[in-house]
Amino acid sequence: MPDPVDIIVGRNVRQFRALRRVSQLELGEALGLTFQQIQKYEKGANRVSASKLHQIAVFLDVEISALFEGVSQFGSRVELSPDAYALALTYDKLNSSAGKEAVKTILTLMVGEAAEETAA
Repeated sequence: MPDPVDIIVGRNVRQFRALRRVSQLELGEALGLTFQQIQKYEKGANRVSASKLHQIAVFLDVEISALFEGVSQFGSRVELSPDAYALALTYDKLNSSAGKEAVKTILTLMVGEAAEETAA
C-alpha cells in the first residue's frame, strides 16, 4: 500500500510536469529513467529518492518544497490500533467500489448504533 506522502509527492510531480508541458518520457530521459519509472513515481507506487526529487525540482524549475505541497496534513496522523490497521489494509484490497461503499455504510451504521446504546 503506497504511503500517502508518496502519493501526494507523485501527484505534485505530475501536476508540475503537466503545467510545463513535459511528457513522462521527456522527464524520464532528463533524469536517466524510463517513463514507466516516472509513472510509478507519479502514482506513489515507488518512492522518489532525495537526489531524484532535487533533479525533478531543478528540471521542472520549482522549489523542492513545492513537491511536498499538501503533505503537512499528515503531520498529525492518528495512530491506528493493529486491528484497525489490518482492517484498512483489507479494505484497500477491495476492487469493487460498491463493496467499499457497502463496508463504509455498514461501519457508519454500526457506529451510529453504538452511539445510541451509549446514550441510552
